Order: sequence, then structure tokens, then C-alpha cells
Amino acid sequence: MKTLTNRQKEVLDFIASFIREHAYPPTIRETADRFSISVKGAYDHVKAIEKKGFLRLGENRSRSIELLGRDRPERSVVELPLLGAVAAGKPIFADENFAGAVHVPADIVRSQSCFALSVRGDSMKDAGIYHGDIAVIEQRQTADNGEIVVAMIDDAVTLKRFFRENNRVKLVAENPAYAPIYTQDVRILGRLRGIIRKY
Repeated sequence: MKTLTNRQKEVLDFIASFIREHAYPPTIRETADRFSISVKGAYDHVKAIEKKGFLRLGENRSRSIELLGRDRPERSVVELPLLGAVAAGKPIFADENFAGAVHVPADIVRSQSCFALSVRGDSMKDAGIYHGDIAVIEQRQTADNGEIVVAMIDDAVTLKRFFRENNRVKLVAENPAYAPIYTQDVRILGRLRGIIRKY
């Protein structure tokens, strides 16, 4: 395995610490912003690190950096219940909604009561959340403005960004193809703690 330059080591350390903190990798743009360099410059650094065998860069996804070997953060894992595509009209925690279990890094969950939810659709793609991802959700009934939450509206469950307005709640998709949802009758089931993605 080839030796990294000082700047490549700094970039690799940033990527590793970002993954430890967020449970998903930074985008090339976030890496560029961190070092005040161009997006192309950041991409060139990441590709050079990949050629030296320290990481793998996936194609066609904005968050697709995977650390390899000894630079992969060592983590303990916990098992969470995985909820499948939740049927309308049934309580989210009803037995028929359980699709098994998923193992997630313990530092995402910490000491909170959490569950995992299969993401369906592309309404949150601009937040880096894609169809097929596993969302790790902290079970709670309140949320702050701007947080991504799992909300129940008319027996349907949705993953959206939460905003409280004067006499209503606005749930916003991270995809301009979807209009915001305005409601006065919403139940918060939890807030997003992290995303697990398999390649």
C-alpha cells in the first residue's frame, strides 16, 4: 500500500471523522468546502487516495466513499427492529410491519430507543437519502424545526423535514418534484439519526 501525502492524509482523516460523526460519508463538495479547494481538486485527492488502496469511491452516488482496511472505523454494533413498507391503516409497530432486524453502528444509536425503517421512493434524495436505504430513527414524539422525522398522517407514514408554523405543521420533501404537506393532524414517531446503505 503506497504512502499518502500530507494533504491526502488530512483528507482521509476528515472522511473517517465525518463517517464516525454522521454514519455516512461526506460528498466531494463537502470535502472541497472543508479544505477550501475546488470540487475537482477534492475529487482528484479522493481518487489518488483510492488508487493507493485506502478507500473506494462508488459511481453515480453523491455519498459513496467507503473506507478500506485499517482506516475503516472500528465500531460495535447493535440490532434494531427493521420495519418494512408500512401498510396504511396499521400501527407502525404492529407485528405484520416487522421485516426482521438490522445491525447498525452503536454510535448512531447511543443510548436512545431506536428502530430502523426501509426508505421507499425518492422524495428525500436531495438530503442524500435514497430508495432502499435503511433509516435509523430515534423514537420520540417531538421534533425541532428543520429535523428529518418519521410522521404519521391519516394512517400513512412518511419521512420528511419538519417545520412547525403558526397553526399547522409543514412537512417538506428534499426533492422539488414533491410539494410540501401542510397539516394540523400529525403524529411524530421519531427523528432521523442516520442512514445505512448497502452497495
